[in-house]
Amino acid sequence: MNSSKIVLFLTALCMSSSLFAQQKPATFIEVDGGTSLPLGNWGATATASSLMSIKGTINDVHGWANVGGFGSVDGARFFSKHFGVGGMFKFGTHGLKNVDSLSQGYEESFDVDTTRTTPTHYTLWSIMPGIYYNLAVAKKFDFTARALVGITHASTPQITVTIEDGGVFDAPIVQYSASKMAVSADIGAGLSYSISKCVSIALRADYFYTKPDFTITNATRLNNAGREVNEYDQPLESVNFSLGVAYRFGKKK
Repeated sequence: MNSSKIVLFLTALCMSSSLFAQQKPATFIEVDGGTSLPLGNWGATATASSLMSIKGTINDVHGWANVGGFGSVDGARFFSKHFGVGGMFKFGTHGLKNVDSLSQGYEESFDVDTTRTTPTHYTLWSIMPGIYYNLAVAKKFDFTARALVGITHASTPQITVTIEDGGVFDAPIVQYSASKMAVSADIGAGLSYSISKCVSIALRADYFYTKPDFTITNATRLNNAGREVNEYDQPLESVNFSLGVAYRFGKKK
């Protein structure tokens, strides 16, 4: 009799464990791409007149970052019905906007005939582990949220200003690219739709934040006229929208 009870107990325990395991979402890996909208001073610009300075340097706090693009790979393994651990690797770039205003500001400050401003772009490489949350909202739809904290290696654009006055070209002035690594965070959520047993597509929105303190080198500055940025200590924050394809390793466990 006691043996029968033990067998029944063990059987019930195995069945309950099996049912619990079936509730866990499947492990997944996802590839995403999308658009990044810079926020705050990083995505702000200034007018040419506000940048004009003949006697003193304008240390501009605006980042001039344009709408950018990014690609990422992320994934998670779930340890319960709703929660899992995972991480994301992301690379993104942002060009500069309103470059004509930059050129005009230099032109008025230097009192020359023509200036031409040629920038490269911001780059950001991020590795961020964190917590994932999953909720099945319908037969084929899942809601997923994530909170990630990691590091980002960011680089500022190099800005080259070519100067021409009276048909003579002066040596160009250069604001060199600077790089810095800083702590970063990403909080986001989205919906995924299963198109097959192992493949799903997902739409996501995320908020990203990092704050590197760049030290910037400038070359061929003959005087303090015009905009010269020696340090940039502003948050690089953005709202990101992405479309992705995920592969699930088997059914929900």
